[in-house]
Order: sequence, then C-alpha cells, then structure tokens
Amino acid sequence: MAEALIFHYREQHTLLCRANPLIKFLTVLILCLVLIRVSLAGVLLIALILCMAAALQKLPITHYKRELRFFAFLMAMILLTEYLAHQDILLSAAAALRFFCIILCGMLVADATAPDDLARSLGNLLDRIPFVQGSVVASTIELTLSILPLIFDASLEVVTARKARLERRRNPYTAITSLSSAIFSLLLDKAQELSLALEARNFDPARKRPGLPYSASDLVLLVFTALVAAGALML
Repeated sequence: MAEALIFHYREQHTLLCRANPLIKFLTVLILCLVLIRVSLAGVLLIALILCMAAALQKLPITHYKRELRFFAFLMAMILLTEYLAHQDILLSAAAALRFFCIILCGMLVADATAPDDLARSLGNLLDRIPFVQGSVVASTIELTLSILPLIFDASLEVVTARKARLERRRNPYTAITSLSSAIFSLLLDKAQELSLALEARNFDPARKRPGLPYSASDLVLLVFTALVAAGALML
C-alpha cells in the first residue's frame, strides 16, 4: 500500500492541531488576502513565518519531494511568465513566493486538520444560515478533502509498482496514456472502497454533529496571525 503523504492529516499535539478548524481557515484567509497586497519584503516575511510553522509542525517535507515536483514546476512557470510579462525580476519573484506561501498554507492546514473535525465545525456554522443545509455542505467538503489525498496515493502506488516490474516505455505518449489510465482505474477502485465503507457505517450527510469548542490556542493563533499580517503590510 502507498504511504500517506502530502495533504494527509497527522494527529499531533501541537498548537495548530489543537486549534479549531474554523480558526485555522480564517487565519489562512487572512494571510491569503494580505499576500495579494504586500510587497516582496512582506511576502518574504510571511514565507519565513510559514516555514517556521512547518518546522514546529514537523512537516515531513522530505517525504513530499515526489509530489512537490509538480508544484515546483508550477512555481517555475509562474516565475517565467511573470518575468516575460513585466520584465521585472522582483515582481516575478514575489508572484512565485505568493504561490509558495499558498501551497504551504494548504499543506499546514491539511496536516493539522482532520476532515471530520472540519465538517463538525463548519456544519454547525452553516446551519445558522437560512435555507442552507449546513450538515450536507460540510459532509460534501469532508468527503472531498478525504478523496483528494487518494490521487497522490494512487499515483505513487502505480509508479512504484511499475518501477518494481522494471517497466519502460520509449514512446512518451504511450507511457503517459498508460500511466494515466492505471491511476484512474486505481482511483475508481479506491472510491468504491470508500463508498462501501460509508454504507457499512450508515453514513448520513444530513446528520447533525456536535461542533468543536474554542480554546486558548485559537486566540493565540489569531493574535499571532494578525501581528504577522500587520508587519507584512507595513514592510
């Protein structure tokens, strides 16, 4: 079986894991809005803070190197296209670093937030909105977040199996088509297994679940995020 890699939840006793999922997503929203407006110096500050947070969270970056190649390619493309458009290396570097910060935010939130905890918190919030079935929306988001990591697992599993069989195809088109077909087929199998598991547990997306309480960790996270955002805007 493939290892649980990028965008998987890992249960830990850290500040980020103890924080309420809604607070974590609020902090990410604040940082993303600030990233749009700040200069390169502000982006560098946010990137530094996020790297420190990744170190405190003990994010296993070295285990993610296979998946991170795709994001590294996108980052390089952003850097190149921004430079061709503006002929300014500082603007190009700022755009690439913004993308890096957004991806790192997603990795941190996914690493520290269980999909069912997010559904419990989000469902209770959305239920207060008239004509909105909060529990159903939250359950849909929970299933989406649970399925997304399967893509990386399936890709790693297929590639590892082909390497073990010493399969080599000289035609790039044939290799890509064959690999994509194998990954898609494996994803369908995993999706069917997940569906059967949910049926066995009598999963009901409309069932209301108790929300999660707020704690001192939420206040610390919000205050620290506000300070970082203010500092980045002043640079």
